[in-house]
Parts: sequence; C-alpha cells; structure tokens
Amino acid sequence: MYRLFLAIRYLVTRPINLLGMAGITISVWALIVVVSLFSGFLQVVEQHVHQASADISVTGLPGWTRWSELEGALADDPNVAATAPRLVHYGLLLRPGQRPAPAPLPGRGALHGGDQPFLFVLGIEPARESEVTGLRGWLTDPEVPAALRVASVQDPLAQRSGLPTVLIGVERMQRDGLVPGDRLQLTTARLVGDEAGNKAPEKVQLELVVGGAYKTAHVGFDGNNVFVARDTLQQLLHADAPDYVGEVSLRVVDPARLDETADRLQRRVHDLLEQNQTGYGIVQTWRERNGQFLGSVEHQRGLLKIVLIVIMVVAAFLMLATLSMMVTEKVSDIGILTAMGGTPNGVTTVFLACGLVITAVGVLLGTGLGIVTAVYLEEVRQLVRWATGIDLFPLDVYNLDRVPCAIEPLWLLQVAGMALAVGFVVSVLPALRAARHDPLVSLRGS
Repeated sequence: MYRLFLAIRYLVTRPINLLGMAGITISVWALIVVVSLFSGFLQVVEQHVHQASADISVTGLPGWTRWSELEGALADDPNVAATAPRLVHYGLLLRPGQRPAPAPLPGRGALHGGDQPFLFVLGIEPARESEVTGLRGWLTDPEVPAALRVASVQDPLAQRSGLPTVLIGVERMQRDGLVPGDRLQLTTARLVGDEAGNKAPEKVQLELVVGGAYKTAHVGFDGNNVFVARDTLQQLLHADAPDYVGEVSLRVVDPARLDETADRLQRRVHDLLEQNQTGYGIVQTWRERNGQFLGSVEHQRGLLKIVLIVIMVVAAFLMLATLSMMVTEKVSDIGILTAMGGTPNGVTTVFLACGLVITAVGVLLGTGLGIVTAVYLEEVRQLVRWATGIDLFPLDVYNLDRVPCAIEPLWLLQVAGMALAVGFVVSVLPALRAARHDPLVSLRGS
C-alpha cells in the first residue's frame, strides 16, 4: 500500500511530471485524429472512384476482338447484370483555330484534369452505359447548371446540326466558358497501313459540338475524360473493323462476389481470345483498376503514422527525463525507505508506478480528446475558419461535403497499447536505477 501512496505523493508534489503526461496525451491525440481523418478520406475517395467506375472492366483487348463474340461470353456469367462496350482513345480538344496553351508543370491541377486540352475520349452507347455506370445520374446531377445540361437524357449523344456530340465535365466546361452548341475540334492520330503491311500514325481531326456537361463524384475522372458516341470513334479510327471493341464495362449482381467473378471472367476472355499473354484481355475490378490512385492515399496515411509515432518517441524521452530527475531528487527518500525495510522490488515498484500512472492518464486523456476531436472535425474546421479565416481542409478541392472521419477501434487499441508499452519501457529504466542505490550512500548523501 505504501508503494502506491508514495508514487501518488511524488507525482502530486512534482508538477513537472505533467510535461510527460502532456507529451503522451498529445501524441495519442494526434495519432487518433490524423489517422481517423485519412481513413475517412480514403473511404470517401473509394466511394467517389467507384461511382465513376464500372464494377468490372475488361481492358487491353487486341485489334481482332469482336464485340458480338465477347458480349455473349461475358453476359453468360450468372453474376453479370449488364455489359457495355467502349472505345477508348485520346486527343486534343480545342475550339476551331485555337492553339494549345503551353503544357502545365507536372502534377499541376492533375486532380481536376490540369489546364491542358489533352483528354481521353470514351466512345460509348448511352443506353447501355447507363445500365452499367451512373451516366444518367451524372447528366442530371443537381450541381450541373441548367444552362449546361443536355437536351435529352435518353439520347445525350444525338447529333446536333449534323455534327457528332461530345459530353464534357462540368468544371472543365465552366473553366473554358463552353455552353451546349459550341463547336470544338478533336485532334488525334490513328494507325494507317500501306500496301506492304506497314503501319504509320496519321493525324486526323473531327469537328464536334458540345452536347452538355456531366458530373461524377470523382473530379479526376471528370477533368480527364469526355464522352462521344461509339459509332463516331468507330468510323474515325476503326472503319475497317465496325464490330471492334476496345474496352468492356460490366455491372455485377452481387458485389460481394466481385473478385471471384473477375477471376472467372478472366479465364473466359483468355479462352475466347486464345491468348494467355500479359496485356491481352485484362479483367479488373474497380478497385484493382484504380489501385495506384487508391494506393497513393493509403501510402500517405502510412507515412503519417510513422511521422506521428516519432512524436510519441519524443514524448517518451521527455517522460524518461522527468522520471530520471525524480529518482535523482529522491535519493535520500530511497535510503530512508530501504533502511526501514523496503526491498529493491518495493523501490522499483514505487517509481514504476509513477511512470505507469503518467502513461495511463495520458493515454486516457489522449484517446478521449482524439475521439471527440475526430467526430467534430468539421465543426473544428468551421470554428478555425471563422476565427482566423484559414481553411484547414478545403472541401471543394476534394469534392467533399464535410471533413471525413472514420474511427477504427482496432487502431485505437493499437495506439493505446503502443503508448502503454512505450511508457512501461521508459518507466522501468529509472525505477531499476533507483533500486540499485546503496542505502548507506543514499543516507550519507542526505
């Protein structure tokens, strides 16, 4: 009983111990808040990416692929609800006579498609695309201004003024000052073969008319992709292969069986193409196809964990210093305690209890404050912006409604366990040093 009494007395009479407790509290709080923020952000990003993607995509199809043959093989799977063919190309999209601006610095505005006119052109069949992705919802999104909406949601790529129609992301349309009916010129290239069978790139241009805007939750998709009718790209690039398909999008019945469905379809595609070479007929889930982008967010969360753990290590050294100072100051007390019958284990327990109490209180305070702060991050952001005018987390950059948060119970346990383990280690060292003191030397020093 005397051990706990002495430990509490030493802590209460030495306010400097609050420094170690504050260090543990701040480190635990930071680990919980920052990781919860990034976990929530990762969840929201995954939702946005999934909204702009088909459940499963078949890409890397060779030039001899025919949609009429591939469609039956894919649609025959019991977990496939709908399929949609696509042609995927690229090009510069400018007003007639407009010259492209100098290319931006690498990464500049990449999240929104940058400020360059180079885009991916997706040739789709709107009716079938709407069965696989949320195309119809993208065209009727409330954030699409009425002046930029398509004339017909049922047939958004119908020709206007005898010209093919293009659908552009709403932010790019607003930035470039485009409205439905404006004319644009698509400049791209195609491979043309000669009599000897050799193929060389040939520049081609196509005049298009803006049909309207679309908006998904994934701003990177909107800024880098435009839609045209599949027939338009077919005639421009693959007139000699009218049934060619470059990519297939699929919607599944049961998302829980997504991975096994993708594996099953991969075998079917390879059997149909009679090709087992890497790069031909790749079947990917939406998560696999966007794995690099999602992985980068996950990687940033991992790096932040490492950085924040360093803060805990610094707090541990601070606690070690305060406990070592306590042992030095209490040398005479150690001698008296030993002379009265205290054992080395008893002395060790006294100072070990001091460190464990500091750690436990710091962990409890840090965990409680971390959970409360994480839950009310949006309110904290608004308060800071109101008080200082500084927006700590601009929502429009990431297309968010509020600051995301996802508290993971396992991570809370890991942080608490790690803090307790660190606190135990830095408490043991001064406690063992105290237990090794010679009582005679300690009493003589007093």
